[in-house]
Parts: sequence; structure tokens; C-alpha cells
Amino acid sequence: MVKRIAGIIGLTLAMFMGVLDSTIVNMALPKIQNHFSTTLTSVSWISTIYVLALSIFMITSAKLADQYGRKKIMLLGLLIFTSFSMSCIWAPTLLWLIVFRFFQGLGGAMITPLVMPIGIELVGKEKMPLIASVVGAVTGLAAAGGPPLGGLIIQYLH
Repeated sequence: MVKRIAGIIGLTLAMFMGVLDSTIVNMALPKIQNHFSTTLTSVSWISTIYVLALSIFMITSAKLADQYGRKKIMLLGLLIFTSFSMSCIWAPTLLWLIVFRFFQGLGGAMITPLVMPIGIELVGKEKMPLIASVVGAVTGLAAAGGPPLGGLIIQYLH
């Protein structure tokens, strides 16, 4: 039972971070624009490329997970997402930041479609409505919480 609960918590945290990351960065775009002395059009690629990679590779990632195993693809996605999240911190130029965000989105695309199926595997099909509710609530919270959390981080931690 503890293993199942820990698994669900891990899955929801992964989903939370993937969705949060697609919205939280928007609050930092003006500071990033100033930091790299660039235009708003150029800096908007930071958000666009993440969502683009997420959208393009989500179906492919789900198919790869069916072929090679959900756990393997989930762990690979978490590794890619985390590694490139850290890389974004040290991006020396706007171009490198955009490239890192692309790969971060690729990692997110590997995580996102696997949360529900792995969650169902953990708790069983009879509890699918529970998993769907938890995933839906976490997704909504992350999407809604990104901008205010990003604003707080920019205001008080930058």
C-alpha cells in the first residue's frame, strides 16, 4: 500500500512539474528579455518551443512506452526533463535557452501521457475515476498556479 501511495505521489509530482513548467516561465519572460537584451518576439520562443515539443512528441512517446515499457520511458522522460531544467538555469545565450527548453518539452512529452496508465496500473482499473480525479486536479492546479508562482519567484527570489 505504501508503495502504491508513493507511486501516485511521484506520478502526480511529475505531472505537476510538467504542466507547471509550461506556464510558470511566462512570468519571467520580461526579465529574460532584459537579461539577454533581446526582443519580446525572440524571447517568446522560450514558451512556444516547450509547448511545441510537448505537443509534437506526446503521441510518439506513448507509442514508445507501449513498445519498450512505460516505466522505462517515464524514467527516461524524468531524466531528460530534470537535466534540461537544470541546463536552462545556466543557459549562456537565448538560443541555448530555447534549445534546452525544447529538450525539456521532450522530457515533458514522455512523462505526460504515462501518468494515467501507470496510475491505473498501480491502483487497478476499479479506481480509475480516483486516478483521473487526482490527475485532473493536479493538472488544473499546476496550470492555474504557474503564473502566480512565477510572479512570486521573480519578485522575491531573483
